Amino acid sequence: MSVKGCDSVEGGTVEDVFDMTGRPPKGWMHAIFHGGPYGEDVGRCIPGPPAPATLAVPLAEGGVHMYRLWTVGSWSDPDDPIAVYNPDGPPVPPRLLTAQEKQWTQEGQQRRGLGPVSLIALADDGRMVHDPDAPAIEALLAALQERQHLLLQRLTDHDEGDCYILVLFAEDATYEVEHQASTTGERYRTRSASQTEVRDAVLRWAADQASQRTELEGPTTGDDS
Repeated sequence: MSVKGCDSVEGGTVEDVFDMTGRPPKGWMHAIFHGGPYGEDVGRCIPGPPAPATLAVPLAEGGVHMYRLWTVGSWSDPDDPIAVYNPDGPPVPPRLLTAQEKQWTQEGQQRRGLGPVSLIALADDGRMVHDPDAPAIEALLAALQERQHLLLQRLTDHDEGDCYILVLFAEDATYEVEHQASTTGERYRTRSASQTEVRDAVLRWAADQASQRTELEGPTTGDDS
C-alpha cells in the first residue's frame, strides 16, 4: 500500500490519501472502513468534516462499492473526528432540494426559456429529472436495485412546505414508501412487495390525487416516524 502524508495531497484524490502522523490537515479527516476495498487500509483520509454520507469506490472489475457512514467518533481527541463506514449501514436517500436550490432550478429554467418546474425526480446516483411523466417515473422505479431510492419532490411555494414521496427498494425485495403532506407536515409510511402497487401509488401521488395517494398495505402515520 503506497502511503502519502496528508500534508502533501493537495489536489489528490480520496483513493490515495493516507496519514500516518496523527492529524490530517484542514479539510481532511480520518476514516475507518469495514469490509470492501478499503477494509485493510490504515490511516486513510477523506474530505471533511463533515464526513460524506456515502462514498462510492470504483472497483477494478467494474462497478462501484458503496460505503455508508455509520457513525463519527474519536479515539481520544474530539478535534480529530474519525468517520466509520459500514457497507451494511442504512441506505442513504437523496436529500430534498432546499429553498435556495429550488430557486436556482426555476431560474435555470427561465434562462433557457422554459416554464417553471412543478415536480422533480431524484435518484441515488445524482440524476435529476424535471417534470417526469408517467413512463419516466415507471422507468425510474423499474430500475431500482436493492438499497436504492427514488425521491419525487414538488417544487411548491415556500409557504406550502416540502411535499415529497420517497421509495426504497429494500433488501427483502419489498418497497418502503414514505410521503409528506404539505399542509400538515405529517409523514405517511407504507410497505409493499408489489412493484405494480407501488407504481400505481406513486403515479397517483404525482397526479396529486390526494384522496387515494398510497393505499398500500400496513400504513403508519406520524410526524417524526
